Amino acid sequence: YAPYSQQWNVQVQRQFPGNMFLSVAWVGNRDLHLPSQLNSINQINPKYFSLKSDLGLSFADGSAQAAGYKMPYPEFEQQWGGSATVAQSLVPYPQYGYIFNNFEGDGTSFYNSMQISLQKRYSQGLAFLASYTISREYNNTSSGFTSFIGNALNKYDQKLEWSPTTGAPPQVFKLSGTYELPIGPGKQFFNNKGVTGQVLGGWQFGFIFEEEAGTPTGVYQNLDFPYPNGGGQRPNRNTSVPLSTASYSRVGAYFTGHRTSAQMFNPNAFTKAPQYTLGDSYRSYFALRNPGYHNADLNVRKHFFLPRGFQAVLQLDYFNAFNETLFNGPDTNISDGTFGQVVSQGQNNSNRQGQLQLRIKF
Repeated sequence: YAPYSQQWNVQVQRQFPGNMFLSVAWVGNRDLHLPSQLNSINQINPKYFSLKSDLGLSFADGSAQAAGYKMPYPEFEQQWGGSATVAQSLVPYPQYGYIFNNFEGDGTSFYNSMQISLQKRYSQGLAFLASYTISREYNNTSSGFTSFIGNALNKYDQKLEWSPTTGAPPQVFKLSGTYELPIGPGKQFFNNKGVTGQVLGGWQFGFIFEEEAGTPTGVYQNLDFPYPNGGGQRPNRNTSVPLSTASYSRVGAYFTGHRTSAQMFNPNAFTKAPQYTLGDSYRSYFALRNPGYHNADLNVRKHFFLPRGFQAVLQLDYFNAFNETLFNGPDTNISDGTFGQVVSQGQNNSNRQGQLQLRIKF
């Protein structure tokens, strides 16, 4: 099937004095038949996990035959050589390894959001646009291209794949605008091209602020038993312990104090799944978040009014003006002793940068 999308929205708009315009909308969409790897063609059925250590027995050394297992076809051991195991013999197509279906379209996503925006059109030297979005998106596949998608943990029971989208921040606030002082030639105050107009006038300020909540993430553990073409391994969720994510400021405090780690996830919220079982954790959780994103870009512009209609513009721009740091996410592998901790002081955004420019307009 070809992918398709169902979309809907309801919007209310209101104009206010001062060239202000408010918009409040509910926006949603549902996408069907997205590229996925939910149904790995050659994944072993977890019902065979009851065989436990027998899954690793080899036909090449005869241990599998000695335990009473038969090859699925006569050439099986010869084809696979030393890697012909009981586990491989039990996959749907034992003569093949991993079978990749680049055209599987079983993915689904469901998105709902409230979007609020307040705009002031340019008047009296001021213009701005503020927007706030709070959203929830669930899906069972995490990419639009199958080559970058991992298999479902268990294609025979896919309920744990339906979880929050890992790449979408659930809350986003943005504010941008510009303000020009009412001073200088053509303005309300010091409307002249003399010393006062040139020095005090022609100033303009611009700003872009952005705040994003951390994106949801999930947890996993190392796989310690044969699982041909499986979707990795996840721990069991300990429902008696609430999920929690440390605040961004707490993480920042750890790094400011020159510590080497910050505990963002509660390690007691998950327990390692026993061998030869699959964990019951979902692919991701809203309550488990990566560090949030904070950024401010500022600029200052000064106009100089020159003879014969010439004009000079001196502009200073600062990107990430407050030098906010986007930290790496925490360790999500419960098999590690650093699970839930931010163990790397790496920075995922650029540090503060500035540029100065002078332009002549005529």
